[in-house]
Amino acid sequence: ASPCLMLPLTAPMRLRGVLAVEGRMGEQGRRWTPEERELLDTCAALLAISLERIHYIEVAQSSTLQIESERLRNSLLTAISHDLRTPLAALVGLADALKLTPLTLPQGEVADAMRRSALRMSALVANLLDMARLQSGTVQLNRQWLPLQEVVGSTLAGLDEVLAGRQVDVDLPADLPLVELDAVLIERVLVNLLENAAKYGSGPIRISARTAARHIEIDVADHGPGFPAGREAQLFDKFERGDRESATPGVGLGLAIAKAIVEAHGGRISAHNAATGGACVRIELPLGQPPI
Repeated sequence: ASPCLMLPLTAPMRLRGVLAVEGRMGEQGRRWTPEERELLDTCAALLAISLERIHYIEVAQSSTLQIESERLRNSLLTAISHDLRTPLAALVGLADALKLTPLTLPQGEVADAMRRSALRMSALVANLLDMARLQSGTVQLNRQWLPLQEVVGSTLAGLDEVLAGRQVDVDLPADLPLVELDAVLIERVLVNLLENAAKYGSGPIRISARTAARHIEIDVADHGPGFPAGREAQLFDKFERGDRESATPGVGLGLAIAKAIVEAHGGRISAHNAATGGACVRIELPLGQPPI
């Protein structure tokens, strides 16, 4: 076999390959002249840059296709969800009207079941719409400097039916600083976390907070089975559920919505299993300097 000259295809970002230049027949012992080496080195450099450019063109095309697919899916979800809201509201209203009329026990149970199903579907539609709006970037934050105690208190006040008498332990130090946030959206995050804790956990639910160097940490913990090991990060993906086989109602949008809202605030959200048992979701919101 003829000897080969091996030239690295070194592009600005990384090594893209190796160029093998085979010697001509009858010239096995011949050395490459400096001019030939310079020409080959130039060709190798141009080839490396071309390969890297092709790679990034393919990446850009793939990203564009993914973005367009996501936009189309969000548009479809928004259109379908809007079309579903009116008939669902009519079903809830009809069920409420039926409850005001004299009904037999079986009829009353049917009316209650219809109302619960319609409300559950309405919540799903609301989640789909919220997810589409958050991903499209059309949600504008109405930031205000507020005490966290006020936001948590307002959240709990609207969850009496969901919590159904469950004990909620709140540990919010009095010296917590004000946080700049959209109260409506952060309440939505807390509602989603508390609903999950009530559905999947047992015993008391705990809400606690503390300040770190540059952020405030808010923990929502339960005493349930905890998260599946190794899948904590995936739980924040759309349509992802902790227990895929669970009979507990839900489609896996609550944590995805929570993540989108927290990240829109410049924060982060994570999940872990508490050392004492149960699941814990931690919200980190950046601290700033409130106006005087």
